[in-house]
Amino acid sequence: MKEITISLGSNINPIFNLQEASELIIKNFTHIKSSKIYSSKSEGFQGDDFLNQVILCNTELEFEKAIHSLKNIEILMGRKKELKKFSDRLIDLDLLTYGDEILKKNGQEVPHKDIEKYPFVLVPLAEICPEKIHPINKISFRKMLSEKKHFYSKVELI
Repeated sequence: MKEITISLGSNINPIFNLQEASELIIKNFTHIKSSKIYSSKSEGFQGDDFLNQVILCNTELEFEKAIHSLKNIEILMGRKKELKKFSDRLIDLDLLTYGDEILKKNGQEVPHKDIEKYPFVLVPLAEICPEKIHPINKISFRKMLSEKKHFYSKVELI
């Protein structure tokens, strides 16, 4: 059994889409805890604000199958492959951590590279897993966030 964290984000009908994605995730993984929902400005393009959340789960699935399950949820919800890296999103699901493993397969990696880069990932992750240790830099998510205090001003609790 692996403990995993999943980032959810949407700026198209975001409250509905986060709720639907959460329900589908809970059908595919054993739910432990969900963070509060945070609002943040769109990054890299002009668009509506995003709502983001992180969910902590357990899974028996192997890494690639867990990723595949999340991609299937996105497709089931109607997400189309975007041509641009930064654009409006119906739903975006990212596997942030997979146990304490460091993996890179088929263009997917854990821990996810965006954990330290974006407040809308690190703030909710540190909320639900404050003492969990980042597998690469060996510090807790709480400590990572304390070193980036300015991240708090980039997200708003809804």
